[in-house]
Amino acid sequence: MFVTIVEGVVETAREGDLRLGWDEVVGGVLPDGFIESSLLRAEDRAWRIVSVWESKEAVAAMRASGTPPAALTVFASAGSEPSVSMWTVEGRVSAT
Repeated sequence: MFVTIVEGVVETAREGDLRLGWDEVVGGVLPDGFIESSLLRAEDRAWRIVSVWESKEAVAAMRASGTPPAALTVFASAGSEPSVSMWTVEGRVSAT
């Protein structure tokens, strides 16, 4: 498994734009290898989109498709320039 984290600061007045962008992504076609994603908000106007993928190769294929990554588009719709980090999952626990 592989995780991408896209994080940016969104002005309070633009939070609606971010949520609308998120809703558009959720309602669209999701890329191959995608497992799940969460939209997270901190108290300091920081937002994160944490996405879980089957593999690093699935993320590479999505990025090579020529279509901008959806998480970057979501932040851009809210006037934010986010940072991106990528993580290999080395351990995992779940209640389900």
